[in-house]
Order: sequence, then C-alpha cells, then structure tokens
Amino acid sequence: MQKKLFYVVCLLGVWGLMAGCSPDNKQAANNTNNIPSCTDPDGDSDGDGIPNRVEGCTEPARDSDNDGVPDFADPDSDNDGVSDAIEAGPSPAFPNDSDFDGTPDYLDTDSDNDGMLDGEEDRDGDGRIGHCGTTCPLGNECHASQTCIDGQCVLSFNIECSMGETSRTKADTDGDGTPDGQEGSRICLPQSESSSFGRKPVQFVTSSSGFYKVATEQQATVLEAGISNAQDSGAKFIDLAWEPGQVAGFSAHTPSFGDLEDEVNQLVARLTTRFAAGSVVRSSGVRKLSHDQFPVVIDISVELVTAAPMDVRQARQMVLAALLNVTEADVNDPGAAIGASGSRFLLRFLVLKRHPTPADARDFLFFQGAVAVWDQYLDNARQTGFLVDDLSNGSGIAEFTASFEDECEGYYFSPTLKADIIWVIDESGSMGEERNSVRDNALYFFQHAQAAGLDFRMGVVDMNIDNDGTFCTGQDASGDRFLLPGQDTSFSSCAYAPHGALVEDGSVENGLNQARQALENHLQTGDATKDIRNDALLVFIFMTDEDDEEAEVEGCSGGYNDPGVISCLETTPSRSFSTLRTALLQRQAGEGPGGVAHAIIGYPESCLGTGGGTAAEPGMGYYELAMATGGLIGSVCAADMGMTMDLILDSIVAEASPLTLMHFPISVSIAASLDSGPLWRSRVNGFDYHASTNSVVFYGQSFTPGTISEVFVSYRRWVTGVAPVD
Repeated sequence: MQKKLFYVVCLLGVWGLMAGCSPDNKQAANNTNNIPSCTDPDGDSDGDGIPNRVEGCTEPARDSDNDGVPDFADPDSDNDGVSDAIEAGPSPAFPNDSDFDGTPDYLDTDSDNDGMLDGEEDRDGDGRIGHCGTTCPLGNECHASQTCIDGQCVLSFNIECSMGETSRTKADTDGDGTPDGQEGSRICLPQSESSSFGRKPVQFVTSSSGFYKVATEQQATVLEAGISNAQDSGAKFIDLAWEPGQVAGFSAHTPSFGDLEDEVNQLVARLTTRFAAGSVVRSSGVRKLSHDQFPVVIDISVELVTAAPMDVRQARQMVLAALLNVTEADVNDPGAAIGASGSRFLLRFLVLKRHPTPADARDFLFFQGAVAVWDQYLDNARQTGFLVDDLSNGSGIAEFTASFEDECEGYYFSPTLKADIIWVIDESGSMGEERNSVRDNALYFFQHAQAAGLDFRMGVVDMNIDNDGTFCTGQDASGDRFLLPGQDTSFSSCAYAPHGALVEDGSVENGLNQARQALENHLQTGDATKDIRNDALLVFIFMTDEDDEEAEVEGCSGGYNDPGVISCLETTPSRSFSTLRTALLQRQAGEGPGGVAHAIIGYPESCLGTGGGTAAEPGMGYYELAMATGGLIGSVCAADMGMTMDLILDSIVAEASPLTLMHFPISVSIAASLDSGPLWRSRVNGFDYHASTNSVVFYGQSFTPGTISEVFVSYRRWVTGVAPVD
C-alpha cells in the first residue's frame, strides 16, 4: 500500500513538483540489504494470486521495477499504480498479456500499447473505468451503458461515467479508431514536460490570520501586505507580473458592517469616489453561494480612472485602501512595480461574507480580485483577462483548512445556445451619448455572440407606453419582429432610435410597461419571426438614466432593493414588475431555458447628478428586477457601453450554455478538450469557464447541427466544506 500511495502522489502531483517521483529515483528510500529469498515456489508471498514461480522465484529473485522488493513479494511489480492482482486477469497462473508483446500486463506499464501508461488510464488503480463498473446484486443497478453479468456491471464504454479514465487493456476503448493516447481524455492528466495541455498546476497559500486559503497560478508571487489602522483586517498581494499577464491581484478581509447587498453598494460607491472622474461600475456582480454555502457576490467590475499614470500595483494599493476604508499610506506593498503605467484600469473582485473560522461567530467580509490595465484586459490575445477573472470568480478562495482533489468529467455534447434578447432603451435627449455608444458597439457585440456559438435574436423597444411594446426593425421601421445575427446594421439604427416608425418617448420612461407588453406580444403569435422561442434564454436589457415612470407615479420610493419599493412595484396598476419577474423566474425553474433581466442605470450613487454623475435618477424598478432574476447592473455613466455590453453578453452566453459541470472547479486549474483535440483557454479559439453558472463555453469552434461531440473537462476542486457533501 505504501508503494501504491507513493505512485498516486507522484502521478497526481498533490504535493507539487517532487524530486524522486519516479521508480528509478525511489531507490534511496528502499532497504536493499534485506531482500527476501523465495523459498516457496508454489506459494503466493504477496497475496496477488500469481504463484511465486511465475513472478520470478529464482536466485537472485526478479525485481522488475528495481525498487529493492522482488516481484514475488511486490503487490505492484511494475510500479504503475495498478495492483498485480488486478492486472493478472482471471487466471493468475497465466497472467494477461493484453498487447501480446510477450510481457504480461502486471510487468508492462503500457499493457495495451496505446501510448498511455496503465496508471494514467486507471488513475485510482481500482481496475474499473471511472465509476462505470459497479456491482449489481439485484440485477438492476447498472448504468444504461452496462450489462449485469454474475453480479458485476460490465461496461460498454460511456464517457459520462468514465471520469476521464480509459481501459488499460484495450488500445481504443471507445472503438472510434483513435487510440486512447490520442483521445481528448488525456487532458485529465496534469500538464507535463511532454504535454502543455492538461490540468494546470495550482499554488496554495494560507493567510497569516488563519482565516482562509487561496489557490492561484503556480508562478504567481504572493506577499503579505502591511495594513495599518484597520483593526482585524489583513491582506495578501498576488503578483502576476509576467508578460502577457501583468496583473496585480489581492486577497483581504475585514469585519462585516451590515447587509451584504448594502455593503457591496457602499464599497463600489467608495471605489468610484476615491478614484478620478470617469470611474464607474461596469457590473454589480452576480449573487450566489460559495462552494461552502456562504453568500458571495462575484465578478464585480469597476472601471477605475487615475489622475496621473501609475502601474497596476499602485492602482491596487488605492483599491485596497478603499475596500478596507483606510488611507493609501496605511497599505504597505513590499513588492516591485508591475508592467507599464496607465490611467485607466479594470478592477474585478468578489465580496464573500462568512465566519472567519467555524469556531468564530463573527461576520467578516473577504475580498479577492485583481487590477489590470484596461486595454490589456480587453485584449483577447493576452492572458490578462483570464488571470483577473480567476481571482474574482470565487473559485480560488476557501476556508483555511480546505483540502482538494482532482476531477475529470466527460460529456456527450450537442451545442444548443439560444437566446432571445429584448433591449428596452430610453431615447430621451439625456441618453443620446449612451445610445450612440450601443450603436457603435453593435458589430462587435454581434461578432462576439457568434464566436461563442450563440443562436441569438434581438428585439428593441423604446419606453413610450403608447407604442405597445412594438419592436423596432430598422431606421424608421417597426416591423415588430426579432432581428437576426446578420442584421447588426438594423440593430444599430434601432439602438439609437428604438421607436422605429412609432412615436418617440420624450422624457417619460415606462420601461417596465413596455417590456411587459413586448413579452405578451411575442409569447405565442404563431409567427416564428416574432415568437419568443420556448427553448431559448429570455433576456431583457434595460438602459435608462431615470426611474420607471409608473413606479414614480405610484409613489414608490426608497433605497436600492428596499422592501417597501418592491412591495410598491408589486401593486402598480399594470403589474408590469410582477409579470416580468414571474415570467423570468418560471423560465429559470426546473430544466427551463432560463430568463434574466439586466439593467444599465444610474448606479451607484456616484453616478447620480447629486453624486457628481450624469444620471437623473437611480433606476428604480429596473434595479429590483435585475436583482430578483440574478442579472447584472451596470452604470449608465460609463463613457462607452462596450465593456458593459461585453460583460452582459458573457453572462448571456454562460446562462445559455448547456454544459454545466457537476462540481465547482478551481478555475485556474481547468483544462478542456473537444472530441480528440485539447483546447487552449481562449475567447477567440478555445474555451472559457463562467463561474456564475458553473459552465464551460466554447469560442470559435465549428459544430455540425445534429451531431454529438465528446468533451472532457479536467480540474482541481475544493472538497472540505462543500455542501452538499460529496
């Protein structure tokens, strides 16, 4: 057992890179002075079922793996992680030789000669392929791909229960003509010198406070930050300084000061006011539960502008000072400058609320995220975006004592990413620049959606209640139908003049009422060009700098998501808020296609005219609908809408993706393959992971309609504290 454990540790890399992780380098640990002699050729000294005489009961005794233990006394004679008892087969006196090369399987590290070692194919050494092989005492316990024979489920290979394993005795496990060594399942192994594809190595670092553990890039430099004048607070810097990365990451903690949503609103307001004019919220983030079931808001995105050029490390110092509510002088960074200077940055981070330890009942806020130069984050040819996202999506932070394990999941995949997207746009004079920006970014928005394989349609309405939710279809045109992927020019015209051929809305914004009427108009008309598809994600995107008009008339007032505001919205004469919320949540229920509302509004308070911004009102009604359905909230005060549109589209693609993982990965470790080809992590030609929906999305890949592809996803994940326990 000790030798098998040694092999598994070496193979999985649980403790990182280890000197001596090979049979040859293991010799120093063996006692070669007391090699046993074989005195009973007919016996079975190691209990593997193979007679001693077959295992080389000679003088000197045979030692195939040169570990100092002769084969007759060694339960794993070739040190491949699979026991001799399993590899010998049904007749141990005549051991199996699967590839007929003259070397029996129990002495052959690649028994089927397929280019993969036996221990790589049967990684847990149990003689089964994943969890497909099981017992069936009642005769009805087998997977659909199996047959029950003599109390055992006999496998007809199915990648969905294989856990990325393949047969060590059959060179082409699935019989598709491709040897196992060339199949996509090889990404289930860790990266190595011989293969840059596969599960990425991860660095684990614990906080000096004893409150949390961080998983990040292996080559990152992690330093303890010095924080003054912040009681019970602390931070770590995570420097990802290489080119093309140049990201300044961080993890921090501080005592909680209220309700999580209120805290997030105060934090983003503090950030936008501490930095220079032009600093705005691009996304309020996604509310969910952490892997251990604590409330967390992930992927909060803030555009930060500085009065003078600085590098990302200096910008991070300002960010931490704002998050911990101290001065910049109170944050001591022992590291060096990172990358080129800039004055426009993107900050993405999470806010997690939980107890610091199981024995400590206090509520603390935990932050994790990163700062990057704006243009570098947007450049899909760089690693910058992935490095930032991995630190802000919640997958890399866990309780102090958390442990981890490796997973590999297989899927039969048929892409069905569908979304019907309805824009509800305020066309009052104060929104002219914002509408221009949506128009100018329309082509990229359409191209990005197509690159992600999204089957999408766009509907555009204004906020004039008299227009009855009618879709714009082009300049001075209102054909009341969806626009298709090739009609980005028509969408551009509608984004700027969403009334089409109808009456402009002026300064009265009935966005919720118009959205409700658009929903009711297009549920089932009998016209495929107009109907909202039953199998598509339904999305509303509201863009306005004012509150919903009906909510104002009915006297709804209060702060963001105030219970009184919600109660008032629920009882308006049109019931627009309630109708939309119910429809979207019903589409989310069960196995439905999903529904969500996003809002680009006067958020946070620094965006309002009273806070130095340009928005007249905070967007009452739209904020509450987005929050109720899990949507994003962006600031209408942004100088351009490109980044906000991009973040919303990423969320739409993630929501529409049918490939949801069984467990939650540490995203920095993730690897994927499509059919037999490993893929790079890329938003141009590869794959990406979206933590908001725990899904994998493919970019730039060609799929044939009606065909099924094979997908493997390999990763490392937290196992301590996971709820439910698995």
